[in-house]
Amino acid sequence: MSAPFARFLKNVYSRVRSFQIQWRSNCLNYFRILNPVFFYAERRKHDVFYHYMRAFEVLPAATLLSKGIDTDVTPLDVEENITHLLALARIALEKGDIDRAEAILEMGLKISEDHSVYLGMPYMYDILTSIALAQGNVEKAERLLVNAVEKMIHIGMAEDNHHIVDFKLRLARIYSSFKDNDLAEIGFKTCLEAQKMKITNGDSSTRTGMLYVNILFWYGVHMIRNEHYGDAKQMLDKAYEYSIKIKGLSPYQEMVILYTLGDLNMELGQYDIALQNMLNAVLLGKGISSMDLPKCYAKLAKIYTKMGVYDQAKSSAMEAKKLATLFNHYDVLDEVSVILHEINLAEKEKKLLK
Repeated sequence: MSAPFARFLKNVYSRVRSFQIQWRSNCLNYFRILNPVFFYAERRKHDVFYHYMRAFEVLPAATLLSKGIDTDVTPLDVEENITHLLALARIALEKGDIDRAEAILEMGLKISEDHSVYLGMPYMYDILTSIALAQGNVEKAERLLVNAVEKMIHIGMAEDNHHIVDFKLRLARIYSSFKDNDLAEIGFKTCLEAQKMKITNGDSSTRTGMLYVNILFWYGVHMIRNEHYGDAKQMLDKAYEYSIKIKGLSPYQEMVILYTLGDLNMELGQYDIALQNMLNAVLLGKGISSMDLPKCYAKLAKIYTKMGVYDQAKSSAMEAKKLATLFNHYDVLDEVSVILHEINLAEKEKKLLK
């Protein structure tokens, strides 16, 4: 393909995109307001401009993948194309088109490798891994993470780089779920030491702090799985204490840490601490209308039952039942049935003793 023709393709693409923006600004909102469901379905079927523009969406990237193009491709050109592909992948995911998103991201990785321009490579691996995990394909996620770490180290990234540590943490979590404890321990310890060193050397950034909290939390969960409850409590306490010092932790993340701590403290017989953890988790869950509130209330009912406060236990259990029914959390409904049965038995025994 000659240089003039390549320039022609870029010019056509530019004009199509300009027309797309103009057309959308004039018509898109009007039709969406009239009937959003009909609009999107019918537009895809009958709108020739939609299909025409879709054909040109990946044109720059496809041009870079083509062999024999007699034109200079600068690193900036490649970076622009990768950025464009990431945007397209995000749009595809928002529309639920997973296959298209994966194909776009794989194209981006190929372009990145062919031109030795690595902008966006960690993010592409990040999204592909998340897709694989969401689909339950843990083996594929593991392969992607291993490839990502190897390639990032190969291109000269430091082993304590944020992306590398994050991917190693994900691998450690996968090994933990597989009960491959040796590899999991190596992964968690490596990640923890890397983040500790950064913080010791004065790195107080939110990103470093968030990853440190994440490592502490998942290492604690790993220890719970292996019934090392004392060590797990130390990890989770550190995670929560450090999370308070940094900005960026979402209410949902804080709720999850508190829920896990509450559950662990209950198992350790530290009911007062467990109760405080779970009450705070419920408070946060209410603030964000979390779908996990039924689980929090069920755990709260269990803690109250352990403490012998049966009125509060029953009240929490009924709230858990109501929300679980609303959210179709059948596992929580089963758990609540067991808790209510335990409460009834305990109350009967209490009456007999009087």
